[in-house]
Amino acid sequence: MKKIISSLLSAAFIVSALPQIPAVSADDGLADSGINYTESVETIQNPGAGYTNTVWAVCKPGKTPVYSPTGSLVLFFIDIGAFSSGVNGTTDADGNYTPGKDYDLDKTFFDSWRQTFDNCRKNGCMIAVRFRYDAVGKENPEPATFDKVLAHINQIKESKILSDNADILAYVESGFVGKWGEQHGGKFTTVDYKTRLLSAMLRAVPEPVPVTVRTPDTFANLIGLSRDDLADDQYYKRYSFSDPDVVVDPIPCILDFERVGLYDDGYMGSDSDLGTYADREIETEWLSRVTHHTYFGGEFSGDIDYATKFNTYLPENAVPEMYKTRLSYINSNIFQLYKDYTFGEEYSVEGVDNSAYYGQSVFQFIRDHIGYRFVVRKAENTEQTTQGGDVQMKFDLENTGFGEIVFPTRQEVILEKNGVIYSTNVSFNGGDEWDTVRNISNDLSIKLPDSIDTGEWNIYLRITPAVNNIGHTPKYGIRFANYNIWNPQLGANYMGKVNITKSDTVGTDNYMVQNGIIVGFSQYSAPVTYDDITVVDGEMSNPREWKEENIIKSAEEQSLSLRADEEAIYIMGKMSDAASAPVYNLEVHSGGERYWLYYASNGYIYFDHDSYAGCQCKWNNGMVEFKIPFEVMGMSPGTPVDSIRLFLQDSANDWKELGDLTAKNVDIPSKITVYTAEHDIRIKADKAFMLFAETANEDLSCQWYHNGEAIEDATELSYIIPTPSAADEGSYSVKLTNAKGIETTANIVNIVKVVGAVPEVPPQGSDVPGDTNCDGTVELSDAILIMQSLANPNKYGIEGSDQNHLTEQGRINGDVEGGKNGLTSNDALEIQRKLLGLITDFAK
Repeated sequence: MKKIISSLLSAAFIVSALPQIPAVSADDGLADSGINYTESVETIQNPGAGYTNTVWAVCKPGKTPVYSPTGSLVLFFIDIGAFSSGVNGTTDADGNYTPGKDYDLDKTFFDSWRQTFDNCRKNGCMIAVRFRYDAVGKENPEPATFDKVLAHINQIKESKILSDNADILAYVESGFVGKWGEQHGGKFTTVDYKTRLLSAMLRAVPEPVPVTVRTPDTFANLIGLSRDDLADDQYYKRYSFSDPDVVVDPIPCILDFERVGLYDDGYMGSDSDLGTYADREIETEWLSRVTHHTYFGGEFSGDIDYATKFNTYLPENAVPEMYKTRLSYINSNIFQLYKDYTFGEEYSVEGVDNSAYYGQSVFQFIRDHIGYRFVVRKAENTEQTTQGGDVQMKFDLENTGFGEIVFPTRQEVILEKNGVIYSTNVSFNGGDEWDTVRNISNDLSIKLPDSIDTGEWNIYLRITPAVNNIGHTPKYGIRFANYNIWNPQLGANYMGKVNITKSDTVGTDNYMVQNGIIVGFSQYSAPVTYDDITVVDGEMSNPREWKEENIIKSAEEQSLSLRADEEAIYIMGKMSDAASAPVYNLEVHSGGERYWLYYASNGYIYFDHDSYAGCQCKWNNGMVEFKIPFEVMGMSPGTPVDSIRLFLQDSANDWKELGDLTAKNVDIPSKITVYTAEHDIRIKADKAFMLFAETANEDLSCQWYHNGEAIEDATELSYIIPTPSAADEGSYSVKLTNAKGIETTANIVNIVKVVGAVPEVPPQGSDVPGDTNCDGTVELSDAILIMQSLANPNKYGIEGSDQNHLTEQGRINGDVEGGKNGLTSNDALEIQRKLLGLITDFAK
């Protein structure tokens, strides 16, 4: 159930993967990446793993707050006790409780959580949730009936707040009943009630998102086993009975329910983790078999004195068990006493190279290895190739973390030069289960576009959740644990470089793709740039992030800079790095209003208005970056503000001021973010070609230009040149206008050459199998025409309006798969297979 979401290319017509063709031998022509292959001892927060940022949210009828947290994994404890008669009643002076009234979850509740989850997506967070009726340890906090509990769960399901956010939803703790939602001390905390609750949650939570239980007996009861059966091999086998006349007793298979995991809120608190386990050996064996595909985590016990009465917590016992159970997250502090232990070989486990941490504290080792942690152990690639040539990559990764990636992933190879980026999805050895082994080796061969610019290109590898609506957010990238390879602008890891030289041939193949893998096709692989993205990390994420033109005030060695996108302003300051406990203050005067926001080194945030939702602040070595959504301080793009002031104080030194800059009468920048980078390209004559502009917002009006002249009826984000000729050579740009009237003109592409002559009379009588457009040859454009005719028959079908629509003869020619059963996407796939040499001829 782990990785069932296919990787998609943007604007792809189809997605299909074929068996990988082995790459060319790596015996020569490959260069070492120059990476330091020793694991770093940095603390890395990767998506969906590690320390959680825990938010205790209190929701009441008509009043549910909106949150905008940051962090790689945010766990929301969602308190809905105010909707329950077990909480919202009254208690008299003698302590007698009178139940209140049960309420449905209301519109405010669902609207607020939609906004919160949307904020999390913008902030680069993955999320987890536990709904609960109690946050203070109250007995019997549930509604009057269990049916009302189930009704609340069904409301959550029907609202789709979970399914609509499945792209960032890491796991859901089954919660709800008992004290703190830990499923004890409540009206409905027997194993039968908890089993019914789990069954309802498995229906409410979208697959393959894991659902976790507080104790293993709930899961065992769900599938009809005893807790003692959870390590029995026979319940991990999938049986197939081919004879329908044979009647057998059904044998439950645990692997059919492997998205059920465990949240252990008594972690390392005793030999049973404060009642979590009935038999620790048996039930951790269950976890070891299912946590390839689900989560195990929780919080360390709060009673260290009691925990030390047992041997469970000792590093020689705890660390091997963390690997066995694949500990993926912790939402409370690790035992501080682990700082008194030094990590060494005696605490390591077989098959994992943890030598980089020898001499570090056990506390640091555990902190840095919760979840997955990949280290590049070897990387080499083609040193030089030509435009349109191949780049081969060979690399070895080791996962030294306790856990694995539970969510589906997408892998991309990126080429970058001076901020221009080409990328393609790739498939690793092992397919969707590539990371379920400790050591991962890959040998990839990448075909380059014919028109890619010459010069030295950096090679990156990016791994992200395999979803389609996180866009260009770099925070979702998975960072490897090597020194100096992480690119925060790309959310990708440096793997080497390649020198691309000019080709002797004039090619028109403008795709970047993994050789031997069909991962879909768009019109072509257009490069993008992220130079308009500001990464709030307190560092120069790339050499072009902050430029001299962004400075709005400077004095001596201090400077204040300003950028903006469609949603927020970004402020960067350079000041003294001498503060022991820095407090960065931002003061803005806008529209007659004063706004004051500051971030302190102890984590305290102050704002003198209602909400600073969406704001961020990070600093490092005297550089600070802020993100301020426009609405927080009453600003809008393209309008002036009276002043922006940044000042720095040291709270450890009598609040001494160490820097102060004020810029007056500041115009807020206005610009529409365009990702497509200007590039040169060669295309074929008489072959329809689509240009497109990739933007951060698709709700735009557009006008395309050719050599500065407006193109008639070219008013979409894409523009098709139906039959390219020499007259279509030249530069293409697009003017974009949003609903607020802000305009941006972006240069998109220069067609430097239209290769080949346009036939005066295109041959319509061709009967070549696969030649869908009847031009006498079988090419990728034939597969494209099939998909166009299926997707838009009014335009590209047999009687379509486009001059290059499908003909009757083309329909006959294109029907090459499936025994002449009419055109389908499988015919387009079969044509691609032939073009790749995977088949020698079409079936008769």
